Amino acid sequence: MIASLRAESLKTRKRWANWILFGILLLALILLGYVLTYVVLSNPPRNFESRVPARILKREVFPENLIPNMLSLTSTIGAAIMIILGGLSTASEYGWLTAQTILIQKPGRSAVLLGKLVILAIVTLLIAVVVLGASALTSYLLVTIDGGSSSWPSANLLLKGFSALWLEFAVWTAFGMFLGIAFRSTAAAIGGGLTYLFVGEALLAQLLRNTEGVKEVLRFLPGVNAAGVNASFGLTFRNLNATTQLVDATRGTITLLVYLAVFTVLALLIFRRRDVGGS
Repeated sequence: MIASLRAESLKTRKRWANWILFGILLLALILLGYVLTYVVLSNPPRNFESRVPARILKREVFPENLIPNMLSLTSTIGAAIMIILGGLSTASEYGWLTAQTILIQKPGRSAVLLGKLVILAIVTLLIAVVVLGASALTSYLLVTIDGGSSSWPSANLLLKGFSALWLEFAVWTAFGMFLGIAFRSTAAAIGGGLTYLFVGEALLAQLLRNTEGVKEVLRFLPGVNAAGVNASFGLTFRNLNATTQLVDATRGTITLLVYLAVFTVLALLIFRRRDVGGS
């Protein structure tokens, strides 16, 4: 187990794709989630229409709304990045034909996969810490530049928001890891995961969320439950464009924990029982 942890730690640090994904996540968070929003709302175009004035909407990027603004972006681009990260961690072993080499060494299959799981848990924790820190720093700089004032969320709210962020990152990473083992192909794992996220969750779930029968099914999807958790961290001003969530924060949290366990167990069962050679 210790040897597997060391090996996975080395591979994770040396894999350039991981650092590129991390950089993309930070740039998207800072530029799209904060800087661009602040610039547009500070200088709204002539055709800008909103039931909430731009000067109020601008407070979305200030420290008082740190948690809801951060979670709103990381639930989309963040989920996609985590799926790719999880898929690369497992599917690449088949593409590089290193899975067979690893398994003829001393660690067994369970130890190898548990080593990956622990490292991925640590990686998602570190990413969540940096994302929270970058969001806080950027929001502080923007409110300072604006010359206004804004209060920080309470310590309790920060802890809850960080926990929600880490849980969602972990679930999407486990999903990508599971797809990588199930498909044994990096392209298939990433393609399947992103298709589900942006078509199944983002598109169909929005179009059919008010359809009877379908709405009951949507309540079990991980993205819908993550949205329910995120919605519990409301903006300090009323968001007139906010949609009604299908689940509450408690059910959302429980469902995400179940998904995390299911993806992990399925990945372990498949990895232990199926031939690692071929595709």
